[in-house]
Amino acid sequence: MDPSIYCSGVYRITPSPGVSFDVYCDFDTVNGTWTVIQNRQSGEENFFRSWASYKTGFGNLKGNFWLGNDNISNLTLTPSILRVEATSWYGDARYAQYSTFKVENEVNKYRLTVSGFSGNANYDAMALHNGMAFSTYERDNDMSSSNCADTYKGAWWYKSCYDCNLNGREYQNGTDNFQSLIWDWFYPNIQYPQMMTTKMLVKRQGT
Repeated sequence: MDPSIYCSGVYRITPSPGVSFDVYCDFDTVNGTWTVIQNRQSGEENFFRSWASYKTGFGNLKGNFWLGNDNISNLTLTPSILRVEATSWYGDARYAQYSTFKVENEVNKYRLTVSGFSGNANYDAMALHNGMAFSTYERDNDMSSSNCADTYKGAWWYKSCYDCNLNGREYQNGTDNFQSLIWDWFYPNIQYPQMMTTKMLVKRQGT
């Protein structure tokens, strides 16, 4: 797509033969075009949802949403890059970018591959989650003796349990609310700072 012709908005794509779905294409973020797979800009959408809901996706592509694990898996059949943008409640905006990003299919529990960190987010909070399967409150695929998704009221590639929790249920100002949107060490002196907004974007390597 030529950004001089297209603008950010909802487009229908076909990432693989016979598979088509609507996505939000972001032509404004640096080094785009990006496909947005997660967007949280307010507390209007409930992110504490079931496996089936995360499988198909939910929310409004022009607002707060999760694109759906099936769709994300299809997007990352080709080698992909992940960019995570976050703004704290103090108003500081930072990003983390990963040169390798892949989500496997449902048979493989949407297992995550993520590596190649760069950016100014201070800490590689996704590294802990590399190689982990996706978990929801009723599908516990983490390595903890507890159910991380239920404990922290989210859905994520939990290990035991997280360094970031971008799908946490709680949306509120403050720190050390472990059920909120968190990126560990976003500030060097705050281990669990809460984010006001988060956005996850994907594009193919080499574009």
